[in-house]
Amino acid sequence: MWVPDFRKNALYQRSLDLAHEVYRTVEEDGGNIGETEAIQLRKRAVRITKKITHTIVQQNIKMKFKSLNEAKLELELLLKQVYKLCDKKRIDEFNGFNIDCYADQVIKLTNHYFGKYRKDDEE
Repeated sequence: MWVPDFRKNALYQRSLDLAHEVYRTVEEDGGNIGETEAIQLRKRAVRITKKITHTIVQQNIKMKFKSLNEAKLELELLLKQVYKLCDKKRIDEFNGFNIDCYADQVIKLTNHYFGKYRKDDEE
């Protein structure tokens, strides 16, 4: 059974970029963010990358859809938390904007993969 190399996948790369940006933001704005909030942000960023990796290597289409949906849910929760912290001025607006840009790229690629897997499922 052939398993694709997830490290070369664009969706995986963008999710990794998002995780790096979240970690960088937490380090940079760490004085304003509480420890529990910082841990939540980091965990969500890692879970997104983990779910996307699981999607890429998974052979079962239904499991791929499940993992993609879970990744999207984590991404939505991450963005809600980032927006709240930006509104409270605990995260710099520029850092929040960067996270939002990376998250937007991940969402677009996730939607692309939903279409790709749906198309593969029909064949």
